[in-house]
Amino acid sequence: MIKQLKRFIPKSIKQWLVLKLTKIQSPVLGVGEDIRIVGHAAISISQKRALVAYITAPFRLGPDDPRNLEFSNIGIGRSIVRALNELDYVVDVVEYSDKRFMPRNDYDLFIGHTGRNFQRIAGRLKPGTVKIYFSSGPYWRFWNEQEVKRIESLRQRRQVKYPFERIIKESEEWANENADAIICLGNDYARQSYSRFPKVFNLNNASYYDDRYDWTKKDFTSARKNFLFFSGPGNVHKGLDLLLEAFIGLGAHLYICQRINPDFLKIYRNELTVAPNIHLVGVIPMRSRQFYELVDRCAFIINPSCAEGQPGGVVECMHQGLIPVVSRETNIDTGDYGITFQDCSVGEIVETVRDLSGRSPEWCAEMSRKTRRVAVSEFSASLFLRNIKDIIRSRVAGIISGPLEPERDGWNTWKG
Repeated sequence: MIKQLKRFIPKSIKQWLVLKLTKIQSPVLGVGEDIRIVGHAAISISQKRALVAYITAPFRLGPDDPRNLEFSNIGIGRSIVRALNELDYVVDVVEYSDKRFMPRNDYDLFIGHTGRNFQRIAGRLKPGTVKIYFSSGPYWRFWNEQEVKRIESLRQRRQVKYPFERIIKESEEWANENADAIICLGNDYARQSYSRFPKVFNLNNASYYDDRYDWTKKDFTSARKNFLFFSGPGNVHKGLDLLLEAFIGLGAHLYICQRINPDFLKIYRNELTVAPNIHLVGVIPMRSRQFYELVDRCAFIINPSCAEGQPGGVVECMHQGLIPVVSRETNIDTGDYGITFQDCSVGEIVETVRDLSGRSPEWCAEMSRKTRRVAVSEFSASLFLRNIKDIIRSRVAGIISGPLEPERDGWNTWKG
């Protein structure tokens, strides 16, 4: 298994796994970290300093850890630090949730995540430090409103009590209002959720390159009737309830890769355990043998989520050529290669699944090739790095020293 994983770990990840971690304040990992992440270039006293409050896990994983294959959120964390290193910043990384951390250095730039710690850290930085809010999704109030609607809809349809799953409990308002700029994952729809804030930049999520698609042949005659739901936590938030109600009685098959909440299982036990066309697989590692078996079996990745910053599971499956069938709130532009639900009603899902499972194998094969091309060109790790570097260098840095010209070496997704 380890040898198989090593084959798919990109060279860029291997290089980052050898970074030296120094200045760990506490012997207990996860508490009180102040981790200096230094790139391959030598440090000079003229270098700028940046503090990143995101996640420290990317810099603690061993080279054989399967999580190295996950771009969200491991690759995102590495890319932010690498971009700053390449912009000549010395970077300190702290866990975003670590309320015991106290900044002791003077920083030129602070990038923080969620409302849990942003205000406390920002208030302890020197005057003039540029503060950037990094969001992995849309505006937090919009996110909460969307989940409330989904939970209330379930309660009304099934006449049951059901807890909220992914409500953001800690306000992000101060961070959004006081940040010099906001960077969010997602398309322009995600950026527009922050419309009342002046400087908001969006960029696509990504997945690491995998060439398996290029040498694997799929039987689309059978695959066109199979839909994969490969998702992180939140059964109702992600729309699994809607999928289960839609797929009952359909000729198409639904393969579910997600952890099931016990409260959710009580409501949908029959659909999850009895229905012959609904298959509960559970949580499986990305790019494992079982994952590839499901990718080969299915033609579509389906995700009617109510709020996202471009789900990493969908992006990964697009890299494997699975045609995206998603809600507008996944913030993925499906262009001419995928399907975007208009309202994610059960009726709309039924109609869409029937239509797609009846398409010709040739149509499915062509859409799969288009999906793969878009994934490689617009959702790549290298493009994510270039885009976030462009945002920081060309726009955010302008807050300090005036506007700079952006790099001209490639396409980017951010908008100012």
